[in-house]
Amino acid sequence: MLDTRRYLSQLIDEAYRLSQKYVFISFSMSFLLAFSLAFIPTYALERDGVYTMFILLFAAGLWTTEAIPAFAVSLLIIALEIVLLGFPNLDFATPSDNWKVYLQPWSSPLIFLFLAGFIMAAAASKTKLDLWLAKTILFYVGSKPHNIITGLIGITFVLSMFISNTATAAMMMTILIPMSRNVNESNPFKKSIFLAVVVGANLGGMATIIGTPPNAIAVGILGEEAPSFIAWMVMALPPALAVTLILRLVILKLYPSNEPFIDIQMIKEVERSDNSTKDFSKIPTVPSWKQYVTMIIFTLTVLMWLSGPLHHIPTTVVSLIPIIGFTLFGIIDADDIATIRWDVIILIIGGLSLGLAVSKTGLDLWFATLISTDGLSILLVMFIFSYLIVIISNFMSNTAAANIMLPIVIAIAITISEHSTQMVVVGVALSASFAMSLVVSTPPNAIVYASNKVDSKDFLILGAITALIGPVTVITWLYCVDSIFS
Repeated sequence: MLDTRRYLSQLIDEAYRLSQKYVFISFSMSFLLAFSLAFIPTYALERDGVYTMFILLFAAGLWTTEAIPAFAVSLLIIALEIVLLGFPNLDFATPSDNWKVYLQPWSSPLIFLFLAGFIMAAAASKTKLDLWLAKTILFYVGSKPHNIITGLIGITFVLSMFISNTATAAMMMTILIPMSRNVNESNPFKKSIFLAVVVGANLGGMATIIGTPPNAIAVGILGEEAPSFIAWMVMALPPALAVTLILRLVILKLYPSNEPFIDIQMIKEVERSDNSTKDFSKIPTVPSWKQYVTMIIFTLTVLMWLSGPLHHIPTTVVSLIPIIGFTLFGIIDADDIATIRWDVIILIIGGLSLGLAVSKTGLDLWFATLISTDGLSILLVMFIFSYLIVIISNFMSNTAAANIMLPIVIAIAITISEHSTQMVVVGVALSASFAMSLVVSTPPNAIVYASNKVDSKDFLILGAITALIGPVTVITWLYCVDSIFS
């Protein structure tokens, strides 16, 4: 026993040393490559533009290699911007306010919008609103395979529009694991119920600004030209639904049930035991008044977001409803605030700050001059960058990919057509959500894979189909919307 423990301890120590060595090598190589590309050649750029290029390339290298956590890269970006761009010639003795501009994204209205989304997700999880909703829908969809898949994809899709897709996938697994026990191991349909959650979780976030970080980054980069909450849904929800419906058919075709009906008695027994389909207040351990308050605040917030053109209250101001409401009624406490995904918020802030620097120093326009736009249509640019971000996002965080690409995309789009800038940026940002070919491509993929119910090749097949049809669906829809409203 002692020898075994000693051997395991040695393995752990060796793994730790290797990981530390990998971090050092990746960090060093990213720095050296960025330094060499930025400072050795001579560019037609001002000093600040060269510094910004170094920061952009360094961040891209760190995000790609994952040498350090993604949010840590964002903090490093801001620090480098303050030091290199905020103080001319690194002169800290001369008073300067230039550095303060790179801290402005911390108070961006977009951050409060995303914070509201996280707080709403925490409240729904704490009061079990999400679990109740999922169980209720599954209780009524019936036992036929196509109905079960429709129900699973549908509820996961809707929840991911307003709740983190990671949290949604994790919550759905609490239902799927017992449900899968009633499906024979020899039945291919067993995989389909897990892949349904992957599709719903990854694509549902496309539909709203708060659904996934790339959406928020696109809104931040567009600034005053950014679409409203309801306008974003008009542009994003139809193509997201279209691709989801196609993937539903693909799942049923690739993983058909070899039994006439699928037994979901487990879900029905759970529902009968707590009567939650009959009476929402019967969910155990949660005070009923908190559940009803959560439903009211959640519904009111969503309705206010959707009816913005009628009351003209800014989306960010509406976001104060859940932020204040859930904390005022004690549904969200200090411990819950501590568990919010602040790393994701910091990652978005870093991306906004990087985009600000790229625009402020003229690096975006310089990048645009490197690509000859003569003869290029705005649609061709959309196709190129949409498929490019899908490829990149399969190997790195789609948030990081959006942080790197969107400032360049908007600069190129402006040189071709200022009118279509919004369409291009939104299209590329939405395409980042189609990266789901690998186990590590998205958190929902990793969560479902950890259940040992699906294989990596299942993600590859589904992801390849999504990557092919996704961008073209988005671009086609956005072009139609742009043609109608232009």
